Amino acid sequence: MRRRLVVRCCCLALIFLVAAGSVLWVRYRSPLYQSSVTVAFVTKTQNFRGEVYDHFTDNHIFMALATGRFFDNPGTRDQLRRMGGTAAFDYRVAHWGNEELPVYGQPYATMQALSDDPVETLETVNLALRLLGQKTQRLQAGAGASGKVMIKPEIIGSIIGPERQGLQKTRATVGVGLMALLAMVGVLTVTRDRRREPPVGPAAARGGRWRGAGLATGGHPSS
Repeated sequence: MRRRLVVRCCCLALIFLVAAGSVLWVRYRSPLYQSSVTVAFVTKTQNFRGEVYDHFTDNHIFMALATGRFFDNPGTRDQLRRMGGTAAFDYRVAHWGNEELPVYGQPYATMQALSDDPVETLETVNLALRLLGQKTQRLQAGAGASGKVMIKPEIIGSIIGPERQGLQKTRATVGVGLMALLAMVGVLTVTRDRRREPPVGPAAARGGRWRGAGLATGGHPSS
């Protein structure tokens, strides 16, 4: 009994130390950073007064969707990595509705890069912007468009980040806590004292028949 108690305490202490070390590592030694940027697909024209107008049409929305399929292509992602964009990359066209039935009505897209290296996220976003400009121009040149009527991606504001991601730390901490809890339950189950538990199964059935036979013949179970 004492030996089992010592083993249980040692296992629980080890689980606690490993879990505490993992939480500290997640929260202070392995943060994730994100850089993001929003682009609009526009065509700019000038009137006789020199005023500039941005045009949004269905063609601009189609261009956003076409570049979205371009970045979803594994070949494009391989090209981005070969150029040096090694952070995890995501490209999403703005829409409303839901993921199963999106409704696209605006020519906007968001680029995001996630990594434990903040510089890597910025490099990935900048390289993706370069690819976006090249792809937009090639698509229109292949269709015969040229000059002032061409659609161009334009950055809205500036690149945001790199920002440290607290949400990832919280999820990782919760995950470590759940694994530690499951490990503790397993240790308590394996090291519990089974001597006081009544026998179950075939052994109990055999014992019951043996005691019943002894009483029927007037004997004693101990005899």
